[in-house]
Parts: sequence; structure tokens; C-alpha cells
Amino acid sequence: MKITGFTYLIKLFSLLIVLTVIQIKSSNAQELKTKETIFDEASVVYKESYFGGLMLHTNGFGGHFSYGRNITAFKSRVYQIDAVFIKHPKEIRSFNAFSENSRSFIFGKLNTFLVLRPTIGNRVMKFDKIRTSGVAVGYSWRLGPSLGITKPIYLEVLDEDASFFRVSVEKATADLFQDRPIYGRAGGLRGLNEIQFHPGVHGALALNFDYDPQRQGIKGLEVGLSVDYFPLGEVEIMALAENTKLFVNLFVILQIGKKVNP
Repeated sequence: MKITGFTYLIKLFSLLIVLTVIQIKSSNAQELKTKETIFDEASVVYKESYFGGLMLHTNGFGGHFSYGRNITAFKSRVYQIDAVFIKHPKEIRSFNAFSENSRSFIFGKLNTFLVLRPTIGNRVMKFDKIRTSGVAVGYSWRLGPSLGITKPIYLEVLDEDASFFRVSVEKATADLFQDRPIYGRAGGLRGLNEIQFHPGVHGALALNFDYDPQRQGIKGLEVGLSVDYFPLGEVEIMALAENTKLFVNLFVILQIGKKVNP
């Protein structure tokens, strides 16, 4: 994990907490000055919700889709599926300085790592919106299996023994990075027939901030900590670097969705 990226998400997490506290205090103060609250109208408790979002975490990115069903007015059971790419913290993008037509590549990277996470958990609202311009604050947790998928990377390599310029496509290996001149990355579809699966477990704990002015809408942020563990062995992402079976990440999710009554 790069220190700069980790520090940036820590600062972003702290800023979101501070802004939320300020918003809640502001909403409480303004409530005394006006009667235009969301409770002027009859409140409706929606039984189900559908929402999804884009995820940025300390070692990659992804997205999710969730279905929630209310247990009480302030607590719901959530079924979620994540699809995220996880990078090695030592990845550095490289370019061929002698050709503008070659694709960039990650020096030392052997496999692309995709993780699918079907999970179940709870989402609890601790502080409801006092005004339509307010922020609802809660927390959530989820647990479930984590299915890791690695796909080998193929590279375009210069053939030094040829009497003329020639490029061949080869599978990335530790020896290739040490002994061969790399022209660039090959097509992304290569290696699909060589994917490998890595079963594991996943858990996440997060804070939720919903600022949608409509009672029926969901629009907000989720910030938290996620853990993926693959007990059968280290997931080989990079050559010439230490790989691991445990992945711990801070994450931020931009969420949007809708509450419904079936």
C-alpha cells in the first residue's frame, strides 16, 4: 500500500466525519427557525431498497449492487455483490520510451486480480434526517465468501536475435522481466482460458451518509474498512515482490438508489 494513497483516504475519511457532524448541528439549529421539515408530511416506511455504486479503495477500484429489506424502521438486511480489482501496492506503470504505439504495462506484474464478493449484512440508521437538506448517518457490516480470480498477463517482447525489428507475444514470467526487452502490453483478452480461482472470505465495516432530499431516494457515501483472506495460499500478482493472502483496504463508495414498497 502506498503511503500517499493510504494517507489521502485517511484524510478523506476524517473530513467526511467532520462535515457530517457540522451538517447535523446545522440541521438541528435550523429546525428551530422553520417548520419545513420532512416530518410535516406523513412518513412512509419503505420495505425494500435497491442501490449500487462505484468503489475506490486503497489498492484498486470496483463497484457493487445491493438489495435491502427492512427488519425495522431503522434497520435493514442487505444482500450485496461486489466486483473489485485489487492491485499490488508495488505496481508502477511503465512506458516504452522508443515507441508511441506500444501499450503501457506494469513492470513485474504477472496476473490481473479480480474479486467477487456475495455478502449478507445489516445496515442501521442511527441519526435520521431532521430536514430535507440534512444527512442521515448510520453504519453497516457484511460478511460472505470472497472469490478471487487471477488472469495471466501477456506482453509484447522484442526479439533481439532477429536481424530486423520483430515483436513476439509471451506470457509474463519473472525471467521475462529480467532477461528480455519489453515492447508493451499485449491484448487484454489473452489468458482468459488460463484463469485460476482463489476461494476466500470477506468482511467489511462502514459508516453510511445519506443526503438525498427525497425520502424515497438513496444518494450518499459509504466509507469503511474491508478485509479479504484467501487461506489456500498467497495470490500471485507480482514477480520480484512479496505477495500475500490477506488484503486489508480502506474504501469510499458513491451510492445511488431507491426505496420501494412492493
